[in-house]
Amino acid sequence: MTQLLGKSEGNLDVGSMEFLSWLWGGKKLGDRLGCDCTSAHGRLGKSEWAAPRIVSYSTEASRKDQGNTIESTEYQDDDDVLLAKVDMIVSLIKQASFCTVYTGAGLSRTAGIEDYASKDTSIHSNIKPLGSPFNAQPTMAHRVLAALQKHGYLHHYVQQNHDGLPQKAGFPQEKMNEIHGAWYDPSNPVVQFSGKLRSDMFNWMKVVEKKTDLCLCLGTSLSGMNADRIAETPAYRSLEEEDIIGTVIINLQRTRLDDKSALRVWGSLDHIFELIAQKLELDMVPVVIDPPLSFNDQFPIPYNAAGLYDPNCTMIWDLRDNAAVVVTNPDACNFGQEGAIFAKDDQQNYIVHINYREHRLGKWWIQTIMNGKCPSHLPF
Repeated sequence: MTQLLGKSEGNLDVGSMEFLSWLWGGKKLGDRLGCDCTSAHGRLGKSEWAAPRIVSYSTEASRKDQGNTIESTEYQDDDDVLLAKVDMIVSLIKQASFCTVYTGAGLSRTAGIEDYASKDTSIHSNIKPLGSPFNAQPTMAHRVLAALQKHGYLHHYVQQNHDGLPQKAGFPQEKMNEIHGAWYDPSNPVVQFSGKLRSDMFNWMKVVEKKTDLCLCLGTSLSGMNADRIAETPAYRSLEEEDIIGTVIINLQRTRLDDKSALRVWGSLDHIFELIAQKLELDMVPVVIDPPLSFNDQFPIPYNAAGLYDPNCTMIWDLRDNAAVVVTNPDACNFGQEGAIFAKDDQQNYIVHINYREHRLGKWWIQTIMNGKCPSHLPF
């Protein structure tokens, strides 16, 4: 009979559960996370809830490059526990006076955009990356987040990702802080790990940090980025302030804030948010984000030449091919750089060349700006 004490004890079939159990130090798929109730379920968790089970095992660190050495093993809640947690999430969302969502790369994994924390053993490893991430479409979770905002349950979004998928799903740009840079905002290039956050974005984030009584923290390894304060602050405040609900963490992998969460949920974001949408009976009709065609890419906007909102001013924003542009936001790293509109991509977003670099302007910006709701300066 095969023994699991060492390879010399018997011949194990590579790929068999016995071999994997031996390889993983006795751990196997289906084993439960060994930890206290608060780390498994959050402060509001029930002692009778079973701990989540291993669905994918890895000894690799989630984000070693950021000093996060927590192994990237993935877990999921049992169905009955997950449903109970979804009911609790719905209740917390209804209670919140200012709910902020904070998302990482795990949210966009099922859209075909690769992330750092998921390893080759991940339950999402069979999802092939897109030829171009610009072709990515919103996931179910993105669509539900947009619907939550539309119905008044979600008030702000702090986005670590650059992909524009929440806006493609209909989430309004004016409530979106793309703190690490954006693919669809030429004035907000992607911030490298060694780079500096845009000061106006950072200050905006600090204002929201103080207002947030409930944070939905989704698909992020919480590896110590400055923006993690959006999840950290309500989590710690809730330990001392009764009117602060705290932070709900939904992620397949463990994080450093699990034992500080109000509720800790383990599972697929798309599945969980589909359940939330059903519980709240959300209207999931897609939001129209296309700009009006009647203006032929010349849009009247209430902004002045400095790129600031001015209700007494009407300027024609010329987005026709070859129209000249200049970045007017003094907080932008490319402030003052000039360029021109080049063309539109397959999804009708504008391709903009600035200082010999290609950028994109998301088409959803048009209606935001025509309505005078741009949260800062115009992109250009």
